[in-house]
Amino acid sequence: MMRPWHILTPELPPECGGVGDYTAQVAESLAHAGDSVSVYSPPSASRWNSVDGIESVTLADCFGPESQRLLTARLDRDLSSRLLVQYVPAAFGSRGANVSFCKWVRSRTRAGADVRVMFHEPYLYFRWRPDHILTAFAQRSMARTLLDGAPIVYLSTDTWRRYLSPYGSEAVNQAMTLPIPSAIPRVSCPEGVRVARSQSIGNARHLVGHFGTYGRHVAPLLRRTVHDLLSSDSGVAVLCTGAGSESFVDSILVERPDFRDRLTGTGRASVRDVSLNLQACDVLVQPYPDGVTTRRTSVMAGLANGRAVVTMNGPLTEDVWRETGCVSQTHSTAALVSAARDLLANPTARMSLEERALATYTSKFDLRHTIDALRGVGPQGPSVRLRRGCGESAEALRAKAEGGSYR
Repeated sequence: MMRPWHILTPELPPECGGVGDYTAQVAESLAHAGDSVSVYSPPSASRWNSVDGIESVTLADCFGPESQRLLTARLDRDLSSRLLVQYVPAAFGSRGANVSFCKWVRSRTRAGADVRVMFHEPYLYFRWRPDHILTAFAQRSMARTLLDGAPIVYLSTDTWRRYLSPYGSEAVNQAMTLPIPSAIPRVSCPEGVRVARSQSIGNARHLVGHFGTYGRHVAPLLRRTVHDLLSSDSGVAVLCTGAGSESFVDSILVERPDFRDRLTGTGRASVRDVSLNLQACDVLVQPYPDGVTTRRTSVMAGLANGRAVVTMNGPLTEDVWRETGCVSQTHSTAALVSAARDLLANPTARMSLEERALATYTSKFDLRHTIDALRGVGPQGPSVRLRRGCGESAEALRAKAEGGSYR
């Protein structure tokens, strides 16, 4: 049944991160399915060129009082519509402590609205800095308010159950995990893949790739990985693609100019070119300090494009990766390099991993599963028995917590 959607997001393309890309994908797919979609976002320097059938509304502030008044007026016109909040606490204004907004979301439920909250992130870790501690406490209160006020809760990773259960166990037990799909669909163009490979591999035999944004948490791990791969085998070249890849490569070449012929950074590229670059690689290396999770769109891009991916376990890694075997999992950069070398030396194992990667993405992570869940689950839709999370307790994970957020 077609019903209107009102989607709240802290960001939208073209200048955005994974949440903005995800929101755009969801909105466009809902519109394509025949639903009416309005997307609301804070003021931005650039404007999203939405597809036909989607209304893009720029709010007066970052989900503050003026935004709340506008949203209330619009939602009051049709209480049968669905309100979907793409929740990232640090990005919803008030310096990451927008308690007022969370209370407004709860008020919409009490007014009879169909309210849904997608937790992309739960809250900040505690750090020994007064302002940070206050924000961390505020964000836990915000999570409690949303869990109390949203009849339907979605999670970007099953791991968030452990973190959110102390603040609303009933809502979390009923929550549905919706993995974040790839923003890079597979492009079928063998000649384009051949050209991309020839431009990066030079005289080497194998091409290893990485896709991401080269942020401060991943870059040090990736730097060690690239250095070890290129130092140990002159037959290996490395292709880095994605925003920030050029500066990342340049910083390595300053120290190791001898890598120049075997290390390439593309910089920000089109969706099509990223797909071709990924397909050009024999193996992708994707190190993450907190471990691979279903909210990592960079690893999802590798799976969607049928690549053999070597990545890392960590405290946030879910069971699905072990259960499906769709990636090669390691516990350190040294092990990651060793696993990548093994795959390069064994084409049969590499092809088997590629097949599992694509099959797992199609059956578990593809965007169509998210759209089916959003359109089919609700107060007037079929009921669904949702799987509980598993693993360490929330108390154990909080005891491990170190400084920083999940972004």
